[in-house]
Amino acid sequence: MDLFDLTGFLMHRTDMKLTNFFVKKLKQYEVTPEQWGIISVLDGDRAMTQKEIAEAIDRDQSTVVRMIASLEKKGIVKRLQNNDDKRSHNLFLSAKGMQLKTRLIPVVQEAHDDLTRNIEPDELAQLHETLHKLYLNVKED
Repeated sequence: MDLFDLTGFLMHRTDMKLTNFFVKKLKQYEVTPEQWGIISVLDGDRAMTQKEIAEAIDRDQSTVVRMIASLEKKGIVKRLQNNDDKRSHNLFLSAKGMQLKTRLIPVVQEAHDDLTRNIEPDELAQLHETLHKLYLNVKED
C-alpha cells in the first residue's frame, strides 16, 4: 500500500500545512490557531463555561484551561465566578478581546478564501460532508 493512498496520512499532511499557514497569518496578532478557536466562540455579552468552550472547539478541558489562562493573562478573556455554581466560572471576551476578534475575523476569512480559492462551492460542501463523516467514524475512539 502506498503512503499517499492512506486517507489519514493525506489529512495529517494537509493539516500540518494548513496549521503552519494559519500560524503565520495570526503571528502578528500574537494569537495561535487554538486560541483563535476560543476567541471565535466567545463573546463580550454571553457567558460560556470552560466545559462549553471545550465542547465547542472539540478540545479536552485541561488543554482549554491552559489556553484560557494564557488569553486571560493577555487581557483577552475575563473570568467571573458563576453565581449558580461556585466551582464554575463564566468566561467572556474583554473589550480588548472583542476588538481583537473584530480585527481577526477578516484575517481568518481571507485565509479561508486563499486556502479554498481553487475549490468550487459544491466541492467544498462535499469536502465538509466527507470530513464530518470521517470525524464521526473516529469520534468515540
